[in-house]
This record gives sequence, C-alpha cells and structure tokens, in this order.
Amino acid sequence: MRPVNQSNLRPAPRAGAARAELGVFSQAAFAISLIAGLLLGLSITRLQGPLPVANAAPWQLRAEDRNHYMIAIALEHERSGDTQQALDKLIALRPLQDPWDALAAGACELGSRGYLRSPSGIQALRSAVRLYTAQGRAGCAEQLLPAEATPMADAAAEGSAAQPAPSSDDPPPTLLPTKPPLQHTYLATPTRLTDAPGAEERSFGLLSLLSFCDLGRPALIEAHVVDYIGRGIPGQPIRVRWGNQEDLFFSGLKVELGDSYADFQMEEAVDYAIEMAGARDSSASSLSTGDCYTDNRRGLKSYRVTFVER
Repeated sequence: MRPVNQSNLRPAPRAGAARAELGVFSQAAFAISLIAGLLLGLSITRLQGPLPVANAAPWQLRAEDRNHYMIAIALEHERSGDTQQALDKLIALRPLQDPWDALAAGACELGSRGYLRSPSGIQALRSAVRLYTAQGRAGCAEQLLPAEATPMADAAAEGSAAQPAPSSDDPPPTLLPTKPPLQHTYLATPTRLTDAPGAEERSFGLLSLLSFCDLGRPALIEAHVVDYIGRGIPGQPIRVRWGNQEDLFFSGLKVELGDSYADFQMEEAVDYAIEMAGARDSSASSLSTGDCYTDNRRGLKSYRVTFVER
C-alpha cells in the first residue's frame, strides 16, 4: 500500500477568488485616478482663472455695471458732443423706461452710493446731469451734487489788484457794455410726475401704512421704497399732495438711513396724500398729524409708509 502524499490533499486556489481580488484592485485604482484628475483640474482652474467673458452686449450687463456704463456714455458725450450717438448707446441698454430718464435714475443711484466721495466721481455725475437736463429730464442727482465753485470773483479780485491804480492825469476809461452771466437752471424737484415711455412697466403698490409716536421726529411722513424681497430702491420719486399743492421727494437721499428711506415734514391741521408713480392702487390719503403720547409726554403723530415694486 502506497503512502498518501499530504501535499496532494491541499485544495487548489479557486479562479473566482483571484478574479474578485483583481476587480477590487481595479476599482480602487480607478477611484484614485478619478480623485487625482479632479484635484489636478481644480488646481489648473485656480491657476488659470475663469475664462473671460467677451463680446457681451450692453443690455447683458449687471444693473450696477449698466449704471457705470451710462456714466461713461455721458463722459464721452462731454468730449464728442454727439447727442444722437449717446442716445443710441443708451437705447442699446434696453432700459425699461425712457433712456434719458434711465440715465437720471442711474446717476441718482450712483450719487447715493459713494460717487460723491471723489472729485472724479463728482465730475462724472455733473456730466450725466448736464446731458439729461439738456433733454428736459430731471432726477435727484442735482440735489446730491455739491454747489459748483465760482472762481470768477476771485480772478476778478486778483486782476484788479494786479492793475496799477489810475492816476489823476489819465483819461477816464471807456465803459463797455456787459452781458449778465448765463445761469443754468436745473429742475431739481418737478411738480408733476411725467409719464415717460415704458414707465408703466415699473409700478409700485402700497404695502403698509402705520402710525407711530417719536418725540424726536414729530409730524413726519417716513416713506420706504423696496423691491419684492425687501431691498431698498434709491432714487425713486414719491409725491405728496395737500390742498392745491404738491411736492416730490426721493428715496435714498439720506444714505445713512438706507437706500429705501425718504421723509417729508408735515404741518398740523393739514391732510396729506402720498403716492408713487405707476401705483396701481389709490394713494394713502388723509394723513394728518395729531397728539400722541410716549411715557406721558406729548408729541405729534407720524406715519411710516412702505411702497413695494410689483
């Protein structure tokens, strides 16, 4: 009887187990390669930066960039004097209102957002104001701009000081007729809201009307103009009427109180009505101040009105 070889009793390795181990290794190698590729792609993207956007049409610019673009058009007009070219470029922005009114609104918004902090920004806003006021438009930028310096008086004083005093032997100088200086009259607060083409596309509605008592701010109409998510909209005209009179005031002029803020001072025993251009509902009327009390201290009632863009 032959002895049994113990080595022949060991089971042979199965081919299926080998293939399974090879599959796990392949999946791990694929995952590592994928992660390495993603990391390499992100690194290249960060080094190269995003691809620049070219050949963008003016109307595709963001709202803030559109305002800067309109100011650039006004500055170009200062040099060229071509009003038709400026109008064509404003139309290319596809504004939702009259192009000149859009320029006035853009100048007002930039003026309330820091353009007045530098001499170049002030000069740029003056260019815009001169352009749209020449077309019979008005905005709030005129009120935001500081008064222009008038060096003519100083120059005249220096010129008179430089000239020698006339002697008694000299003949009297011949007086020449002079013309009165030209005055530029800017319409800062128009008494009527004009219906510009496209103005109906931007309408506002009365969102809330509340009375409050503030001893530090008595008899005040505090108005706010916001969009549908509550962001302030500067440069929007608000009309207030009383008796046979009316007045306009604009949102965003008091920068420290926010883009939406505007106010109007009331008088006692007077009824006021307040509304906005393009409002689809009736105006808030019969706003009149009266007595109110805070901690047993007498004051005058105020109102807080909020208009929302629709």
